Amino acid sequence: MFEIKIFDHLKDYTIRDYFPIFIIVTGYMLFRPYIMKIGGELQKREHRKAGMESRDAAVKKALSLEEVDEQYQEETSKSVWGRNARRRQKNVMKQIEKRFARQEEMDANYESDKEIDEFLTE
Repeated sequence: MFEIKIFDHLKDYTIRDYFPIFIIVTGYMLFRPYIMKIGGELQKREHRKAGMESRDAAVKKALSLEEVDEQYQEETSKSVWGRNARRRQKNVMKQIEKRFARQEEMDANYESDKEIDEFLTE
């Protein structure tokens, strides 16, 4: 029958043979936590960078109604699924745009009121 001798070659090892293995394993155990922390920090930076890029892209897409209109036209010609949801989203975008316009008008009126107040107090 065939004998499996796994640890027979270890009998011939001396302390000099074990010393490099001991140094490598000990070094790995000592420096692994620091290497993991450095890797974690690098990964956090990459996630933040990717998150900022995706956020910027989402804001640009949300504020550009022309792209939404084009996408809406393409999708409605292809299928009927989600038509009402797209209409609701388009109406929401129009309302947001109107609010921004109203806010700009109010800010402009407030500035003109300040200018008039300057002339009245002098």
